[in-house]
Amino acid sequence: MMRRHKTLALLSAAGFLSFLSHHAASSTVSAISVPLAKVVSQSQLIVIGSVERIPILHAPDATKHDPGLRYFEVRVEEVLKPSRNGSAKSPQGATIPIFDPQETFYHERADLIAAEVISFADPRYPTKARPIAAGDRLVFFLAAPGKPQKSPLPGAYFLACGQAYDTLAIKPAVLKLLKEVR
Repeated sequence: MMRRHKTLALLSAAGFLSFLSHHAASSTVSAISVPLAKVVSQSQLIVIGSVERIPILHAPDATKHDPGLRYFEVRVEEVLKPSRNGSAKSPQGATIPIFDPQETFYHERADLIAAEVISFADPRYPTKARPIAAGDRLVFFLAAPGKPQKSPLPGAYFLACGQAYDTLAIKPAVLKLLKEVR
């Protein structure tokens, strides 16, 4: 047993991934649907905004094969649920970058996923807003700024879970849920 641990410790990162992909069971993805009530309660901030652009962020050290990371530049028009953090400035009227935490996860762990050596949960809100385009007005369910991951851009927000946005038709249901919580 000790010999095996020493051998694994000596393998390079690429060799280790190759070793695992040939000797480990394939990875599993557990898709989890997050209902509206849960995404509302888990959100630190809920806003209505217009998608201004959908740019791609490339890391300075990215290879030419790296597809980059998509995010939304959203002009916040209305705050439905303000942040509980009293020191946080309201984003109303501002244009903020919003990242999908699941897209970020897939991007950051692409090598492990391709090698089928990672198992993970994939929590997603069952949105009716697909695909998103510039000009769309949507409800965005947001985590605290920079959470759950480190912000890739200054002032960036993350969705509360994967695809945590919806059409404006959901606004009355969101307001009703927020009223019940208060």
